[in-house]
Amino acid sequence: MAISSKELAAMLGVSPSAISIALNNKEGISPETRERILKAAKEHGIQKSERLNTGKARSMFINLVIFKKHGMVYGDTPFFSEVIEGISNQVKKVGYSLLVTYLYGNQDRKEQLRSLNLSECAGIILLATEMSEEDIRWFSSANRPVVILDSYFGNYNLDSIVIDNIQGAYLATSHLIEHGHKNIGHLASQVEINNFKERHEGFAKAVNRSSETCDSIYNTIRLRPTTEGAYEDMKAYLGKKPELPTAFFADNDIIAISCIRALKEAGYKIPNDISIVGFDDIPMAYVTSPKLTTVHVAKEILGIRAVIRLIEKINDPSDAALKIAVNTTLEIRESVSRK
Repeated sequence: MAISSKELAAMLGVSPSAISIALNNKEGISPETRERILKAAKEHGIQKSERLNTGKARSMFINLVIFKKHGMVYGDTPFFSEVIEGISNQVKKVGYSLLVTYLYGNQDRKEQLRSLNLSECAGIILLATEMSEEDIRWFSSANRPVVILDSYFGNYNLDSIVIDNIQGAYLATSHLIEHGHKNIGHLASQVEINNFKERHEGFAKAVNRSSETCDSIYNTIRLRPTTEGAYEDMKAYLGKKPELPTAFFADNDIIAISCIRALKEAGYKIPNDISIVGFDDIPMAYVTSPKLTTVHVAKEILGIRAVIRLIEKINDPSDAALKIAVNTTLEIRESVSRK
């Protein structure tokens, strides 16, 4: 009796994507592994073919769909460049080709879905950083496997690859608390996306663990999440001569670095007067002055995991949906001082 590709992968101790590579005669595995897979596939009734059970030619394209609702978070930044590089490299490794499609917030969702359903691809990776629950509703009925990247929507049965934002924000804020800071502010994005909501949750979780820092959750400054926007908003805020906390946790590095610029221009010394921790660990975090302590996100791993999961769903569409959260680490540099 024939078995499924997933069952064959489990039996041989290899990934489903390795099975796909061997059966489709693509590069990406060793000759020994290929021979072992093909031998076992023949024994168990799995044919070496590039055709689906329907008889149609199997598409060897993966469609990376980038959804830009307003473009204030997603942009041609090092963060997203590294995520996309991870996707591109892994797609090549498993023997597929990559298509990139841009969808925009002002377009008709029904037409967007129709276009995707007509496209020649085996599956879709949907970069959903800027998407809302209403946006995702349309894509949940796509006619091919979909993996959501960089966001999660619990009301829809879709595979998701996400950053563990709560864990990362908790690490960052705990670092400030451990350095004696009792009054900690939050440099928060004016644009609400799931990532930033979860980071606020991690921030609040850390400050609430101590009675001395519990008032920090109310010390929030909302800023545009762009380089110039965050700088201008912080500069305007400082112009009001407010009483500032001794430390800030920022939703991302762009906000953190822009606010450091505004604070330094206003005469504050970083970190002697004010400490700051960012999130994402973009290249600029290492070259700014002072070098930014920040939460490191394994950006290429996010992309790689999205491809791996999509290949698994292409090979076995009935497999249960998974939410995979990629852990973060804290990169300790020069922007935090002890109080």
